[in-house]
Amino acid sequence: MKRKYLALSAALMLMLSGCSDKSDDVSTSSTENVESSVSETVSETVSETKAPETPEEFHEAMLNRSILSTGNNARLKAKIEQLRSGEKTVIGYIGGSITQGVGANSESCWAKRSFNAIADTYGTGDNAEYINAGISGTPSILGNLRFERDILSKNADIIFIEFAVNDGNETLYRESFESMVKAALEHENSPAVILMINRTENGHSCQEYMAQIGERYQLPMISVNDAITCEMNEGRMTWQDYSNDGSHPNEYGHELDAEMVMKLFSVIDSEETDEACEMPAVPVFAVPYQNAVLVTPESVEDNSDMEIVDYGKFTPVNSAVYGFTSSYMHDASLEGDMKISLKGANSFWIVYKRNNSANMGSVDVYLNGSKLKTINANDKDGWGDPYSSQVIKFSDTKDMEIEIKIAEGSEDKEFMILGFGYSQNKTQPLF
Repeated sequence: MKRKYLALSAALMLMLSGCSDKSDDVSTSSTENVESSVSETVSETVSETKAPETPEEFHEAMLNRSILSTGNNARLKAKIEQLRSGEKTVIGYIGGSITQGVGANSESCWAKRSFNAIADTYGTGDNAEYINAGISGTPSILGNLRFERDILSKNADIIFIEFAVNDGNETLYRESFESMVKAALEHENSPAVILMINRTENGHSCQEYMAQIGERYQLPMISVNDAITCEMNEGRMTWQDYSNDGSHPNEYGHELDAEMVMKLFSVIDSEETDEACEMPAVPVFAVPYQNAVLVTPESVEDNSDMEIVDYGKFTPVNSAVYGFTSSYMHDASLEGDMKISLKGANSFWIVYKRNNSANMGSVDVYLNGSKLKTINANDKDGWGDPYSSQVIKFSDTKDMEIEIKIAEGSEDKEFMILGFGYSQNKTQPLF
């Protein structure tokens, strides 16, 4: 009955705050059935609920509406108690520019604000540790590749995942996002995973499929999208109140996002503890890239499955790309092609620097002597950020011999390889 009551309360809050849930198409007959089955609860709830009248009440209604789901609360309640006990608790955030803090700064972004509030409310002194693994311009495809390096290897206890603005709706995004969620839930320290779902000014958000994934894995979910869209539709807020551009929260927006996080924590903290849920037997989409591996110049020597046999025209250098401290830079004075030997993988990515500049060049990628793809680092959407391109995708694991050649016409242009990614999931078919 707990979940039904939460859903009913949310519906009443939407009704009383003047907002409608446009994602649901509920017929009159189905509404009547719901009302008849829970008529006593409806009566009691309505008698105790007053429609918002003041700005403070509308604000509170908005925070309540941001809770898309409390999911199964067992993991998060356990981590809250871990914080209260004084035990070291790592809180990690991974996402794009919104998580990195664009629109605010490293101290006033929603991630740091919410971390500070969580630590102050539930921690004991300095037992909470902060990780911000947000990188501007990156979707969950690259997020999944760097998930082990940036989050799981640090044994994050509470993990916020925010990619709803940077992701698209294509299969690669869906499978990368779900692969990351499942990898987090199966990590040995049983972290609590929370989905943070934002939107852009033009309404882009991947909430539809991310919410499906969150529902299947019973995750707590925060929808900034739902919360502020209603406010804008009802004329109580404009996009410019929330953001100074088309995508990023401004200082107030970051503060508001952090408030939504704390509202979720407050509600879950007040709930009775659920029984721990089992991992779903079947994914929503697929998890072919679960536990993907990112290989960078710093880690290549420690990797037993991938070997750079020949560096060719690429030489290791320090890189000035956020999130990556070194790279392989094209050097026109050198000879040959980069050759890579990879054992037992079902996919392969190249991570590189992209920029909107004619100075950026292209590479051709070959598998076992056959050309597969040309990657162009001159991208109209690039501004010096890291980007990942999937080159290979198989339905089974294979040994690979990969060559990377400077494309014709790029002999004197820049191409910076930041790393390589691959996955070895042998149990989940890709097709």
